[in-house]
Amino acid sequence: MSKLMSVRQIFYYGGWFLRAKLGKKRPLVNTMIINYNCNLRCKHCSVAANEDKLPSPHQIPYEDAVQEMKEHFERGCRILFFEGGEPTLWKDGEKGLRDLIRAGREVGYFVVGYTTNGTNVICEDSDVISVSLDGPREVHDHIRCEGVYDKLMTNLESTTHPNIFANMVVMRDNLDQVEATVRLAAANKHIRGIMLNFITPPPQELTLTLDEKKQVVELALRLKKEKLPILNTTKALRDMLKEDFLELCPDWVSAFVLPDRSHYYGCPMRNTPACKQCGFDAVREYRLITKGSVGTIMQMSRRFAMSK
Repeated sequence: MSKLMSVRQIFYYGGWFLRAKLGKKRPLVNTMIINYNCNLRCKHCSVAANEDKLPSPHQIPYEDAVQEMKEHFERGCRILFFEGGEPTLWKDGEKGLRDLIRAGREVGYFVVGYTTNGTNVICEDSDVISVSLDGPREVHDHIRCEGVYDKLMTNLESTTHPNIFANMVVMRDNLDQVEATVRLAAANKHIRGIMLNFITPPPQELTLTLDEKKQVVELALRLKKEKLPILNTTKALRDMLKEDFLELCPDWVSAFVLPDRSHYYGCPMRNTPACKQCGFDAVREYRLITKGSVGTIMQMSRRFAMSK
């Protein structure tokens, strides 16, 4: 990235922050759920659990997706993330995920990324990639499907992408594997760090008690002191123990687009029972950023907000 581009991005983010402080709140992140299709049926997946209730269509057409990118860019978004389902399965004729990433760049987004289960070839065009890693082989496959761990590791071995991070959802099935998973990520030269989240129900039976969450947070803080690559900031980890985040959540930071082009300016789960047990680290990081936490701004922007 050129110095001129870097300065332009820094000035944009600074202006966005100042406008927010003056009450002019605009979304910064455009999260596009481009499809519901997936090649797995993970135990904790809300999409798979509600398959018969999902509105049609189950994926957004290319031209509609580009139009949504443009509209949200005009609203202020400069970070674009594709999610699913499994985004690497998205197809519209000859168009694939790579074409959506390219279109996002052409629109003008500073950073374009996607979330994946890692069972398909890594798309090198993306600025940042989040791969799901919920434990060592046996635990990961128990949660996600047999053979998934080996496919993920094989695909990671075939990439030279410089900005891949792991995303762990801590639930009852992998509660005792947090340290092992963090060390596994640290030992993998293709993974630049790991983000810890608690499962946001449903399903309720996989949700941790507050005491169990405290144990995880204490462990994570200890591992961070050992310089293991946990990407959650220290303040955000402590905030993870505030389950009902409704009044604290700056959900206006992120806009959501669903495959049927319905919009949410703020979290789609807001004011639902799931909101009372929110397990997403991102909303804690957003809150700290909007509060002006310099440490959080520096740590998060290097990985997720600046062009590579």
